[in-house]
Amino acid sequence: MFHYGSVVRVQRSPKIRSFSIKILLVQPYHKSNVKTRGKIYMSQLTLPLVAALTPEGHEIVAVDENVEPIDFDVDADLIAITALTPTAPRAYEIADEFRRRGRTVVLGGVHPSLMAEEAATHADSVVIGEAEESWPQLLADYRNGGMKPTYTADTKPDLAGLPIPRRDLMKEDAYLNIPKVETSRGCPFRCSFCSTTIFYGPRMRFRPVEEVIAEVKAAEHRFVFFTDNNITANKSYAKRLFKALAPLGVYWLSQGSIDMADDEDLMDLAQASGCAGMLVGFESLSEENIAEMGKNASNRVAEYEDKIRIFHQHKIGLIGCFVFGFDGDDQSVFKKTVKFINRNNIDCPQLTVLTPYPGTSLRAELLSQGRIIHSRWEKYDVGNVAFIPKKMTPEELQAGYQWACKKVYSYPSIVKRGVRSMTYMKHPYRSYLFSRNSSVYRKLFQVSQED
Repeated sequence: MFHYGSVVRVQRSPKIRSFSIKILLVQPYHKSNVKTRGKIYMSQLTLPLVAALTPEGHEIVAVDENVEPIDFDVDADLIAITALTPTAPRAYEIADEFRRRGRTVVLGGVHPSLMAEEAATHADSVVIGEAEESWPQLLADYRNGGMKPTYTADTKPDLAGLPIPRRDLMKEDAYLNIPKVETSRGCPFRCSFCSTTIFYGPRMRFRPVEEVIAEVKAAEHRFVFFTDNNITANKSYAKRLFKALAPLGVYWLSQGSIDMADDEDLMDLAQASGCAGMLVGFESLSEENIAEMGKNASNRVAEYEDKIRIFHQHKIGLIGCFVFGFDGDDQSVFKKTVKFINRNNIDCPQLTVLTPYPGTSLRAELLSQGRIIHSRWEKYDVGNVAFIPKKMTPEELQAGYQWACKKVYSYPSIVKRGVRSMTYMKHPYRSYLFSRNSSVYRKLFQVSQED
């Protein structure tokens, strides 16, 4: 429910008896919400969207614990808490404290959706999956005194008519103001380690382009982050969107697949539309690993370097994602990956440890083999080893990950990549953006290693 994709068409809200519910929306603290220049790196979207999907007439307060403390004595009827896996322990602590004080608590988001029985021990109700139908129905039932223990939508909603997020409820000056905008849900790739595909499903659903453009205009900002799992999964839709973005003069980042480089027209449109960079899941430099994770034919390791050059020729930087710990990985993977990053000037590397998130086929397989070490959810932050690798010890995987991060996130390495980026981006702001992102990943690595 309280995940950034959990939004609703207001016109669908049921007609219910008239009295106002006082609702507190809570985003739990996690140390991975690092700051740069004194502000949280990414602005909040989950709570503003949940507020936007709430029928009119209710009183709403939104609190992001990463920027302000929670008032447990707040005058609220209903406490609604979102949780991803690493924030789940803190979400449960918050929920338990409010319930101890006699409040009604609802949990939602990716983790409660995939671990509903666990979440139910800390809440009066759990919303499973997307909330277009579930959240208004829960509020109606609460008014009528008959709230159910769980809510699950029967179908995946289409995305026409999504409301503008209630960003006015947040302390916007606490964040670097890069508005997040959703254009689609779902992902056609079935990566074994990805929980968001389980949450949203493999079938792509798209917002009307004109509605996306209206939200970008309403944000009134020079930079936008599109939250899609894969903004170029449907190339026809992506081209229509990029054409519509071009006249706005905004810069944007999103997530996409490396195979967008195969379509010259798509790349030209992306560049013209203001695409400053794409987060691309390279995942591994091993074809064996690519096959293991179910990434399919979109990732062909032999073609990586040629496709990286195409991105750079279009002045599009790369946040390149690499995962350590697949069954095909031994201790040579760390040096091999660092060399690849340096040789190809991956503008901002994202290095992570393979993490067996709830609901994934990866976790099911590792559980069946007795290879899960622990389920301390706060450590499921992609910086800590939670399973037994096949060709390394857990300690060797952790040490290799730390070595690689120290190499690519050292200040000399960040500066060197930034200078090289300038040669093809020819744009100081874009080059600086990726250097700043690398500094953020440096901080993320550092906090993940703290006890």
